[in-house]
Amino acid sequence: MGTERKLDLSSGPIRVLLIDDDEDDRFLTEERLGDVPGRPYALDWTPHYAEGLEAICTGTHDAYLLDFRLGARTGIELLRESRARGRAAPVILLTGQAHSQTDFEALDAGADDYLEKAGLTSALLDRAIRYALVQSRAAAELERKVRERTDELARVNEALREADRRKDEFLALLAHELRNPLTPILNALEILRLANDSGDTVRRQRERMERQVAQLKRLVEDLLDVSRITTGKLRLAPERLTIQELIESAVDMSRSQLEAANLELVLSVPAEPVVLTGDRVRLTQVLCNVLNNATKFTEPGGRVYVSVAPHPGRVTITIRDTGVGIAASVLPQLFGLFTQVDRTLSRSQSGLGIGLALVRRLVEMHGGTVTAQSDGPGTGATFTIHLPVTRTA
Repeated sequence: MGTERKLDLSSGPIRVLLIDDDEDDRFLTEERLGDVPGRPYALDWTPHYAEGLEAICTGTHDAYLLDFRLGARTGIELLRESRARGRAAPVILLTGQAHSQTDFEALDAGADDYLEKAGLTSALLDRAIRYALVQSRAAAELERKVRERTDELARVNEALREADRRKDEFLALLAHELRNPLTPILNALEILRLANDSGDTVRRQRERMERQVAQLKRLVEDLLDVSRITTGKLRLAPERLTIQELIESAVDMSRSQLEAANLELVLSVPAEPVVLTGDRVRLTQVLCNVLNNATKFTEPGGRVYVSVAPHPGRVTITIRDTGVGIAASVLPQLFGLFTQVDRTLSRSQSGLGIGLALVRRLVEMHGGTVTAQSDGPGTGATFTIHLPVTRTA
């Protein structure tokens, strides 16, 4: 961009450069500007295209009057070239042609105004120059404000990125700090259990503490996994395994919760091994999280169905429950981090809204997809997981 000149109409004459190869036009323009009351103009003149272009682009004057004809070149060409290079002051095109097409071409090329030489008066020329200057000053002020706003937004974005980084660090720190006291608590509970105290009150309190500590441990582990994923530190340990092995592990880990909730588990797994490559621990975690979700939101006496369907190149695992269902408005956000769904069951059952977010991220890390479907409240929910399978020889 050229050098920006700040205009002050009260501080002295307005410097105008006429770019015109006809010296008669120079005298005519000088006369018109000289008739303006108070003589607020200082007129310079150049007949050369290149010199005029350089002056416009470097901002040597407050305003420029540009003739349509410049020898073998035209003012339209100069306008387009100056706009491409960046100009610092308004340009008004002067022409003897009374054609609207020229008018449109001039404005399209970047002229601030268009005046016909025939009938050009001092008042009209003065008004056109002053209006162009005011408009140019307003545009420059707007550009300045946009730059300031852009810089401010950049600073805000940087602050948000820093806050996001600090949030990740906080989650990691929080998870570690919460996990530290769990081990001694669990050890104390184990000692209490080995003491063989027969008192029913002690036994009930011990079992209650064990359940609560186990729940706290799951929440902490979920927080740690979120931190690892968002910071890119989670690494998979892939190995060759079968879907049947994963289902068996997940069911074993979830069985006690299913039984405590008085739910019936219905399995439909093919006898023929379905082989895939993946992280055994993480894929088991995926299935456990979905099963736990079904357990939390299915009323006692309900059922949870787990089925496996192999397809060419992939396998589909479907986990369906007869629970409280999911509203259509909630489905698009269901796998979002920290998403809380207000169900008909107690909010204390809902957790931190981390489990399903982890399911999606872990499945995607294995090259798969996961979706949820429900016909609405009271109709249960279906989670469908697709994973790539390994070709067997």
